Amino acid sequence: MSTAMQGKTCLVTGATDGIGLITARELARQGAEVIIHGRSADKGRRAVEQIKQQTGNTVRFIQADFASLEEVRRLAREVNDSVDRLDVLVNNAGRAAAATTEVSKDGYEMIFAVNHLAPFLLTHLLLDKLKNAPSARVVNVSSVAHKFKPLFDIDDLMSIKVKPLNTYSRSKFANILFSNELAKRLVGTNITSNALHPGTIRSNFGNEATLTRVFYKLAAKLLKTPEQGAQTNIYLATSPEVEGKTGGYYADSKLAPTHPKVQEAGLAAKLWEESEKLVGLR
Repeated sequence: MSTAMQGKTCLVTGATDGIGLITARELARQGAEVIIHGRSADKGRRAVEQIKQQTGNTVRFIQADFASLEEVRRLAREVNDSVDRLDVLVNNAGRAAAATTEVSKDGYEMIFAVNHLAPFLLTHLLLDKLKNAPSARVVNVSSVAHKFKPLFDIDDLMSIKVKPLNTYSRSKFANILFSNELAKRLVGTNITSNALHPGTIRSNFGNEATLTRVFYKLAAKLLKTPEQGAQTNIYLATSPEVEGKTGGYYADSKLAPTHPKVQEAGLAAKLWEESEKLVGLR
């Protein structure tokens, strides 16, 4: 059994099932002290027990609903109060595409709020602990869906002008912009930031919406298993091959191309500024 992560502290969000659970399990298997996050306390308890049985290591669970920025702040406080440093932050939690529009507790379009604003705020609130690590990594789970049309629109962050199903791909575009801008702003520090596409996974991810639930059921045999889908997460969190490498977008543990609009001048910085306003950082 590898002990490559011995002595390191990791937080994996959305880690009570699917690729988040597998990522947390493998980090624990490699010796890391792992904190897992999820929305359901019951699922959190089951995940803790499962990881303990499979690895022999104990992980901690913190419950928080990413549809509430106050709960994101509480999660950050609990992490900050309980660790001296954070070596790895895997921003994995998210919501799938939905056929109807929902609104978060803060009044924002739900998928954008959960998939982008929550990890944006959480990462900011944990930066001091990441800076305390000798070499820290932020891993941001995005998707090839960021290339789907209609593309991300900085003037329509709540996706009012498009169908509800388009909000997921736009949130995944935002994940890459955030990851890249974070990398740029942290150049010269001990922290790297990379985004990834895990593949389309055979999991419970799309169960909240009928359309996506039907898709995942019909296409199950063609999709990756959670174990396969978690591999790029694990690679970016642990591999010495990416030590010091930042600002990349990966698929199947290799650098992959993004949509050209991701590189549009000033777009990532503008999203950063707007996100700061929306989460109350400015």
